[in-house]
Amino acid sequence: MFTIQFLGAAGQVTGSKYFLRTATHRGLLIDCGLFQGPRPLREMNWRPLPIQLSDIANVVLTHAHLDHTGFLPRLVNAGFAGQIWCTPASLDVSSYVVRDSGHLQEEEAQHANKHNYSRHKPALPLYTSVDVEKTLGLFHVQERHSKKILSDSISFEYSNAGHILGSCSILVEKRFDDRAPIKILFSGDIGRAKPIYLKPKEAPPQADFIVCESTYGDKIHHAIEPTEELYNIVKEVLASKSVLLIPAFAVDRAQELIFCLNALIREGRIPAIPTYVDSPMAASVTALYEKYADEHTMSCEELQEPDKNPLSFSSLKFTQTVEDSKGLNDLKGPAIIISASGMATGGRIMHHLSNRLSRSDTTVLFTGYQAEETLGRELIDGAKTAVIFGERIPVAARILTLTNFSAHADQREIMDWLKQMPSAPKKIFLTHGEDGPRTVLKGVIEKELGWNVVLPKLNDIVDLTAL
Repeated sequence: MFTIQFLGAAGQVTGSKYFLRTATHRGLLIDCGLFQGPRPLREMNWRPLPIQLSDIANVVLTHAHLDHTGFLPRLVNAGFAGQIWCTPASLDVSSYVVRDSGHLQEEEAQHANKHNYSRHKPALPLYTSVDVEKTLGLFHVQERHSKKILSDSISFEYSNAGHILGSCSILVEKRFDDRAPIKILFSGDIGRAKPIYLKPKEAPPQADFIVCESTYGDKIHHAIEPTEELYNIVKEVLASKSVLLIPAFAVDRAQELIFCLNALIREGRIPAIPTYVDSPMAASVTALYEKYADEHTMSCEELQEPDKNPLSFSSLKFTQTVEDSKGLNDLKGPAIIISASGMATGGRIMHHLSNRLSRSDTTVLFTGYQAEETLGRELIDGAKTAVIFGERIPVAARILTLTNFSAHADQREIMDWLKQMPSAPKKIFLTHGEDGPRTVLKGVIEKELGWNVVLPKLNDIVDLTAL
């Protein structure tokens, strides 16, 4: 027996978790992410997994984003004490991501209790900083292109996914005494054909089965260069002397924005506009690019010299304290504030949106995918009001979206990646996508490749030995 159970990201873009179970009932969890978005999804984070924790021998991570790692401290709080595997860069990034998540869980519970807007009395954090530190003590690193043998004749091997620092696809192999081995490839979040500065994803290795992301399964990203697209918006902000508020993931998206603003300033196309990165985690992650120079195209020499550093410019400031963040409330334009989270589901961006959404001298710029029923999706869909911290706020700010900053491959880039597979798999399971996009991608794969495509539902179990 060798089964896969889809414990998350099955019809959603969050909560990635896939459990591989062997005949001994011990198994492997691929990713362990938080559900984000509408309340029914967020409430699933409070429920125990529909498997026994004692059945999970190892967790193997594709990358450090919260929708792939953020449930780990909850798992540890419930009693998991196995090994968690990731690349060296993912370990460093994860340490910031899950620590920040634990801090935000505690901070938001305190804020809800103080302002009395939670349905729960008292509001409790999903997990605490103590749980986070226990979790980080279980991490182990594994380099790409080196096979790691685990228990129950299971092994895995990483290849580059080109999504963020440390991101990988995972090839899992299960060996048997009485039949040929089974190989299953987890794409993870796969990056663009031409990333802004990361090294591009590698071709997929041969596998019997593929679990493939489908975030943009129905979209083709616009051809405009990201820097040019950002320039057109900043030019308007400068002319109107407004404040540009950018919800952005602290990992990679914030750095991409800095990189592009730096290029525009160096080329003399815009002045050194005051720019504030209001995310301590973004500041910490930015420092990792020098440590992991082999992950991207920027040289150590550039990153070490202030005058050459692509991730720095004279008018850029990183805020650290809450007081520094509050000090931006009265900021006058032209100026830029970059703050997490990217879907406006938590973090300091919520305070800035609370302060500035009702102001016509503000432009809110979304730079990536916005999941269903998140505040980000509501705003780009034209919401006239927004509820933040229990208060309904009128939306007078201009709401814009960058179309070509996504770190996720679009439909054509996914197809180009799949076409590099040496031969057709037995089945491909489309996950990490809402039902609309992944249904469209299913049709394209069937038409162009003739593959057997499955759209698993949440908690579906498939016996790979029977296929």
